[in-house]
Amino acid sequence: MSVIRKQSIRHTLVNYIGVAIGLLSTIFIYPRAMELYGLYQMVFGSSLIVMSIFLLGFNVLAIKFFPRFKDGSNGHNGFLLLLIKGGLAGFILFLVFFPLVRFILLDLLFGHNANRDLFAEHFMFVIPIVLFFIFNTLFLKYISNFHKIVIPTILDQLMIKLVLPVLVLLYLAEMINLKLFFVFVSLNYFLVFLGLVFYTKSLGQLYIKSNKSFIDKPLAKEMKSYSLFGLLNALGNQLAFRIDVLMVGGLVSISAGGVYAIVTVIIDVMTKPAKAIKAISNPIISEKWETNDLKAINGIYQKSSIVLLISGMFIFLGIWLSIDDLFSIMPNSEVIRQGKFVVFFLGISKLFDLATSVNTQIIANSPKFKFNFYSMLILAVLNIIFNLFFIEKFQMVGAAIATLSSLGIFNVLKLIYIWVQFKMQPFTRSTILLLVIATFCFLVCFYLPVNFHPIVNILIRSALLSLLYFAAVYYLKVSKDFNESIEGVLSKVF
Repeated sequence: MSVIRKQSIRHTLVNYIGVAIGLLSTIFIYPRAMELYGLYQMVFGSSLIVMSIFLLGFNVLAIKFFPRFKDGSNGHNGFLLLLIKGGLAGFILFLVFFPLVRFILLDLLFGHNANRDLFAEHFMFVIPIVLFFIFNTLFLKYISNFHKIVIPTILDQLMIKLVLPVLVLLYLAEMINLKLFFVFVSLNYFLVFLGLVFYTKSLGQLYIKSNKSFIDKPLAKEMKSYSLFGLLNALGNQLAFRIDVLMVGGLVSISAGGVYAIVTVIIDVMTKPAKAIKAISNPIISEKWETNDLKAINGIYQKSSIVLLISGMFIFLGIWLSIDDLFSIMPNSEVIRQGKFVVFFLGISKLFDLATSVNTQIIANSPKFKFNFYSMLILAVLNIIFNLFFIEKFQMVGAAIATLSSLGIFNVLKLIYIWVQFKMQPFTRSTILLLVIATFCFLVCFYLPVNFHPIVNILIRSALLSLLYFAAVYYLKVSKDFNESIEGVLSKVF
């Protein structure tokens, strides 16, 4: 867990720099251009869904099979070149099926939307963005095998956080039009690709050579089977976690999609530690499965759960306690305020997802990896059905209710499956203790009589919450890893 903790802390720090930039942009810039931001989210979300199909499952092969190919003295037996060839094949297939992709996303999803023509006019930008998404994803997965995720995170996530608000401001100042906006967005992802290539080279892991003799028929058959389920799992994942923004944009309006996306940025702060821990845990769990070390895997499962719940619960409480004050300082606050309960329902869904920690990674790297596909398929189908039903009744709030419902069922299924198959579960007594601490802190801060300027109210409640929450978590020893991290930081400061 020490490697996971060390890398995830660094990863999280970088992420929160991006979060700070993203939140400032979300609060003060994006609400001034909700239609533009909504259109960006339509193009971005469409590209992610398309990419998940045409990666052809090579993103999961990059983690699962690297331990088999790993051999630095022999260029890892051509593993990187295999991934690059797979990415190129996927992109060529995407170009072949592009007319069908365009029909599904434009004519089916946006067929009756007044903003269809606006989306259609800029839909061609999906092509370069998908290209860079494919190769950026493959290089990110490949690099994670060497337990290096900090620099790739800066390139992949921080750059767009810096570039996007600048582009929005340039658009608002009428210095660029919509087409130039998307040209620069595409250029950003191209620069990320170049950065990842050069970073791989700096690690001494840029081996562009083939070793076809290494892949025998049994290995090839196993890889094909795993990649197929990986492809379907990735598609299900995008349909489960990205389709809500697209469906709000398609079934309500692009502006409503922009509001939903803005509110989602706020609640997504909760997931940053999870992305760090899951990214670095994935290859380690893969290695532990190779030796069938179930005890180590269960240790990662439980320790990750409580650490993620500690951070996620704190962030959710901080957001929900100050949500009204936060909305009041945002441009177009009355429009943005429609997303208040989007924050609540999405926040609850994220908390349960964090509590179940690395369950997807455990199943994906196990001999029972196919279950991930079945459960993800159930999640995707439920999410689409729930979105169609709840968006019609409750507009954008309905999309959040749909996510809570489908994600809850999804995680319960995986919890039960892991317990039945491997006798592992993520919860301990510390989980109950943390819930008690969180409830106490919320009640104290909620009933605190503050009626000052919204920013002052936010600062007062946040300060009190931080003091009560972290003091209780530390002194009641809810998590050994959390305490060791705090003590490590304090020893460096003092």
